[in-house]
Amino acid sequence: MSQVRTGLLTTSAGGEIVLRRVMVRVVSGPSRGREALLEEGTMVLGSHPDADLAIEDPTVSRFHAELGLLADGIRVRDLGSTNGTFVGESRIEVAVLPPAAELRVGKSRIELTPADVPVPEAPPEATRFGGLVGQSAVMRRVFGLLEGAAASSAPLLIEGEAGTGKSEAAESVHRASTRAAAPFVVLDLSVASDVEGHVARAQGGTLVLDRLERLSAPQAAALVAMLDRRERGELDVRVIGTSRADLRQRVEEGALRRDLYFHLAAVRVVMPPLRERREDAPLLVAELASRLGHPDLGLSAEELAPLATHAFEGNVRELARLVEQLLSQTARGSVPPPPVPMEGEEMAGLPFKEAKEKLVDAFEARYVAMLLARHEGNLSRAASEAGLDRNYLARLAKKHGLR
Repeated sequence: MSQVRTGLLTTSAGGEIVLRRVMVRVVSGPSRGREALLEEGTMVLGSHPDADLAIEDPTVSRFHAELGLLADGIRVRDLGSTNGTFVGESRIEVAVLPPAAELRVGKSRIELTPADVPVPEAPPEATRFGGLVGQSAVMRRVFGLLEGAAASSAPLLIEGEAGTGKSEAAESVHRASTRAAAPFVVLDLSVASDVEGHVARAQGGTLVLDRLERLSAPQAAALVAMLDRRERGELDVRVIGTSRADLRQRVEEGALRRDLYFHLAAVRVVMPPLRERREDAPLLVAELASRLGHPDLGLSAEELAPLATHAFEGNVRELARLVEQLLSQTARGSVPPPPVPMEGEEMAGLPFKEAKEKLVDAFEARYVAMLLARHEGNLSRAASEAGLDRNYLARLAKKHGLR
C-alpha cells in the first residue's frame, strides 16, 4: 500500500508530482536564523509565543501575517498589523508570491524558499483507479496523481475534453478517500446557482464543481467566499472542480478570477483524450462491455481494427456508444436478454403478478444498462438524468448484474 501523504500535491516545472513545502526563514532582525517549514494549512508570523513562527522584534505585531500554500505560490495575508507587511516597497493586505520570494514584517525580512518533496508516480502495474481503466503511460501517471489526491483533502482540479472521464475521476477520488462514506454532491455550474444549498448537503463529504468553464460572475463570488470559509476551517468539505477548458488560460485572458483558480488548483490533473491513448481501447472495450452485462466479451482483431483510426471526438463516452451499437448488431445483444419473452403463450400462461414482475425486470435491465452506458458507468450522472436516487439506481444495477 502506498504511503498516505497529507498537504498540498502539485506539479513541478518539470512536470513531476511533488508535495509542496516552503522553508520560511528570518534573514534579518533580532530573530535572524529562526525558521519553520510550511507544508500544509497555514502559518502565522508574529511576536506572540503562540505564533507558528515567533519573531522577537518590537516592530512585529503579536499576530502579524498569515502564510498559506497554494498550487501556484504562497498567499500572504496581513492580519491587521501595526507596521504592515511589505513585498518590496509595497505594503500589501493580500498577495500571492512565487515559492522563492522575500517579504518584510515590521523591520524583519523573511525569506521563502521551496522545499518540495518528489512523490513517486503510480507503479507500472496499476491499470485501474476506481472506475477508470488504462494501461498507457499517460493514464498510469494520472492514476498516480489521483491516488495521491485521494490521500489528502486538498482541493483538486480535473480538466479535459468532454467524455474523457472527469466525472468518473472525481467520484473515484471520493470513493478512495477517507470521506467515502460521506455525501458526494455534484453542482452543475452550467445550470445551477444554489451554491450554499449544495455546500450544506456536502458537509463532511465531497463537493464537485462541475463545468467551471461555464461559471458566472455571481457564482464565482459565491465560490470564493465559500472556499475562504473552508480554508479558515469553518466548512468541512473537500472540493473538486472539473472543466473542459484550460482554466489557467482563462485566468490569463481575464475570464476567470485568479483567486478562485488558486483556491481550486491545489492538485491539477488533465485527463488525456482517447486519441492520445489508443492502446487503452481494448481494455476500455472490455470494461464497457462488462458494464453492459457481458464480462466475457471477446472481440476479434478485425472487430477492434476500426478503433485504431477512429477520431474519437467524444472520447470514452463515444467509445461507450460504439460498444453498445456493436453489441446490438451481434448475437451478443446490447444488454442481457430479458428473463422471459415479452409476449406470447408462455407469458400469457403465467399468473398476472408474476408476468408483470418479469416484464418490469426486463425493462429495468434494459433501461439501466442503456443509462449506465451513456454515462460511462457514472452512477451520479445517470441517476441525475433519470431522476432517480443514486443509491436506488445502484441497487437496480447490482440486481441486474450491471455493477
